[in-house]
Amino acid sequence: MVSLLGTLIPTPDRIVHRKKIEDGSDGEQFAEPVPRFGRWENTTSQIQNAEGRVVTLSGVIYLEAAADPHIGDRLAKAGPDPDWRRVEKVDTATWFDGTVMHHEVYVS
Repeated sequence: MVSLLGTLIPTPDRIVHRKKIEDGSDGEQFAEPVPRFGRWENTTSQIQNAEGRVVTLSGVIYLEAAADPHIGDRLAKAGPDPDWRRVEKVDTATWFDGTVMHHEVYVS
């Protein structure tokens, strides 16, 4: 199991991550799901995104540094019928030398 902040925060949740790829004629397209470890916390809050839209967030997911999430990607808890959530905001925590600790990913 991977942990966050060194070994301080465990990552008990299995997450699946689909990176957004270029839009096609059928609309948004995503890469195949990639399994990740993280901590999923359900929350309710609102933010104003870069486009000026007010978005209601449904959760924050703490993901391992290797995940490299971006706005527009999709995340879900792993399972037989994933409930895909859109990534609306990503905060990346880094060590003093610039190495990524983990990502705090906010989803709607």
